[in-house]
Amino acid sequence: MKVVKQEDIKLDSSFAEEIARRSSENVFLCYQCRKCASGCPSRMFMDSTPTELMRYAQLGMIDEAMKKNTIWYCLSCQTCSTRCPQDIDIAHVIDTMRIIVQERKIRADDNKLPLFNRLWMTMIKYMGRAYEAGLVASLNLFTGRPTKDMALGMKMIKKGKLKLFPSFKKPFATMRMFSRARKLKK
Repeated sequence: MKVVKQEDIKLDSSFAEEIARRSSENVFLCYQCRKCASGCPSRMFMDSTPTELMRYAQLGMIDEAMKKNTIWYCLSCQTCSTRCPQDIDIAHVIDTMRIIVQERKIRADDNKLPLFNRLWMTMIKYMGRAYEAGLVASLNLFTGRPTKDMALGMKMIKKGKLKLFPSFKKPFATMRMFSRARKLKK
């Protein structure tokens, strides 16, 4: 068994500092209480918990943080941020990580997740709201399985659980919002 000495451990804080610079959130305030993970509604689908994601950021473990599906399965529902006793906006930290992943062109272990995110945001931008049937159809089309969920989708449409056609909610206002955000980014 190899003994690891304290002087052999290197902490790279550059990742945490980049997150702090971009989001104004200090991930070093997280003391791993796990309240964020216990309330996360999408936790069952994630490779790691929001708590573990915060630890990866603290330790500079960029690959572990960025290649896991956690940042892509986050719903940005703010449950974690609301529960955090240190008042860290964890959802905003995760949003910041998504931006960094896309800028650095880091590929996630499950490469469908960034595609899903891009399709979702495009749909929101042009329709002003989510259109579930269109999202699933687009995702299946782009991943080479256009008929994958067709039988289930037809059952849901017949029962009134899914709408065949999209509804639009102030699409021009949403497009202006996206345009302003792009200008602020520059």
